[in-house]
Amino acid sequence: MSSSADAVGLDWSAFHPRPVGKPVELQSPASELGAALQRCRRDLTAERAASAEAAASARAEAAEQAALVFRLSAVLQEHDQAMVDAGLKRTSRTLRVVCDQMLSALDRAGLTVVDPVGQPFRDVAAAVEVVGWRHGPDFHDEVVAETVEPIIRHGAEVVRLGRVVMGEPAQGHSSDEEGA
Repeated sequence: MSSSADAVGLDWSAFHPRPVGKPVELQSPASELGAALQRCRRDLTAERAASAEAAASARAEAAEQAALVFRLSAVLQEHDQAMVDAGLKRTSRTLRVVCDQMLSALDRAGLTVVDPVGQPFRDVAAAVEVVGWRHGPDFHDEVVAETVEPIIRHGAEVVRLGRVVMGEPAQGHSSDEEGA
């Protein structure tokens, strides 16, 4: 009795070789675990860096808002009497309350707005950028005469330098303002 393969005449020459997949190199379980831990560590480091960058960006944006709130407060104070004279005393008071609430919110977020006016230069030198000088008899030492922008701190860290005009005694100087 003959088989059906013999009847049709098939033999091994009818089959064509197929490509074999890439050979797999087997690793020990410890090596596989080590590689997985290295991938996790690399991913964690990347996430930490992204998180730190996002936090720094958020602090910078909040510091910008804090400087703007300080400026708003100064403008309100500067124009307070004009608003009262115009019959807007209640509006002036309402704006002052909102400004104070904004400063409180920033304080709760850990940001402190520092107005260095009157402080000696040696005490604020590391936290300010001097944009000008005033010389006059009103100054007995180098002190902050005017705050252009306040110092913004997050905890003990200065996140935004203040911008100030310094005052110093008039000894030997004839101009009231230099470099401003």
